[in-house]
Amino acid sequence: MKFKITNISALQLFQLIRFVSLMIIGVVFTKTQLEIQEIGEYEQFLFLASGVSFFWLNGLIRGILPLSKEEGQIESKSRFFSAFILLSFFTLICMGMLVLLGKPISETFFSTNQVPELVLLSAYLFFSVPASLVEYYFLIRNESTKIVWYGVISFLVMILLVGVPAILGLEIIFSLYGLLFSAFLRYLFLWFLMLKNESLSVSFPFIKKHLKLSSPLILSALLSGSAQYVDGFIVTSRFDDGTFAVFRYGARELPLVILLANAFSNAMLPEFGIKQNLNNSLLKIKAESNRMSNFLFPLSAALLLSSHLLFPIVFNDQFIESASIFNIYLLLITSRLLFPQTVLIGLRKVSFIAKASLLELIVNVILSLWFVQLWGIAGIAYATVLAYLAEKIFLVIAVKNQLNIPVTKYQNISVHLIYSLFLLFVFYLVEFVIF
Repeated sequence: MKFKITNISALQLFQLIRFVSLMIIGVVFTKTQLEIQEIGEYEQFLFLASGVSFFWLNGLIRGILPLSKEEGQIESKSRFFSAFILLSFFTLICMGMLVLLGKPISETFFSTNQVPELVLLSAYLFFSVPASLVEYYFLIRNESTKIVWYGVISFLVMILLVGVPAILGLEIIFSLYGLLFSAFLRYLFLWFLMLKNESLSVSFPFIKKHLKLSSPLILSALLSGSAQYVDGFIVTSRFDDGTFAVFRYGARELPLVILLANAFSNAMLPEFGIKQNLNNSLLKIKAESNRMSNFLFPLSAALLLSSHLLFPIVFNDQFIESASIFNIYLLLITSRLLFPQTVLIGLRKVSFIAKASLLELIVNVILSLWFVQLWGIAGIAYATVLAYLAEKIFLVIAVKNQLNIPVTKYQNISVHLIYSLFLLFVFYLVEFVIF
């Protein structure tokens, strides 16, 4: 039977390719002459670049997707370029804030009291953030195959530009230059697509509509996504660069879970633009989440059983402690494969997303500061798992109360519960009995 690439599977593959590329670079670094402190500098660079942009980038992209297929008087040819202008405007604001607030940021969150490569970081943001629109450009146009090919080519180029300098024995700064150049190439490709197919005119009515829908999502992404950055900032403020690298190499969760779940959720959003298809959309969420559970929960259990053996082999002996952090983050699957947020965003009940994210952030900060004193960096990971679960429970309740849609309409909840309890049992055996 021939495998058919859909918008959902294409976006999932793209995100998987991206993660695997970053993982390959990480493995290459550990096999070269780079010191663990240098690897920590690279991880801090990526961490900060994502930390100052993830929330508004995520919110703006999720905001445009439900509008992409909406019928209306706004000229469709100007929508994408208008979204690009809005995204670029936010990027420039972010760059300016980094320059103005670089010193207090470094003194507060970095043990070295210095933001890693501030000028290089600003340039990287300028190119990489707008370039994030490329895969969604193909998604909106239903060109799923191009999403995959773009991912393969662009991330292969990134691996070469970032990994080869380390293999040649050069300092980590040259890998950062390679990262910047790969972002520049993706940015040029975005302009090529817009010049070829889009009207380079700005629709202010669309920008207004885009901002109205995206604003609560930006706030939600800031609050919700802050959990992982709160984790990182607690580590950077309390521990050295080496410990930060150990934490980051473990705090990745199972890539297939976060990547496939988020890509699926985003790919579903345009379908909610057609209100007559609501029941079909809910059934599609239920079927796909069940399919992912049947594959991802057993895979997570297998990784739990093998991570302590694999980490020293894949990386090196300095990253043994990362295995326990990784195992804790594997438990995030219990909340990742629940999709109440997809229903709420698709039906534009976005205010509840922000409220749930605030709850998650509060739970995460309180528990992280408490648990880090009890279990060190592992305690921070435990706090994240509990915070994400609290958020999803809140959203499930919101969907039921506000939309009168019970969780059984879009989730196979009994199967999900059985898998979750099984995974917790395996985790207990691995962390407290076997190892």
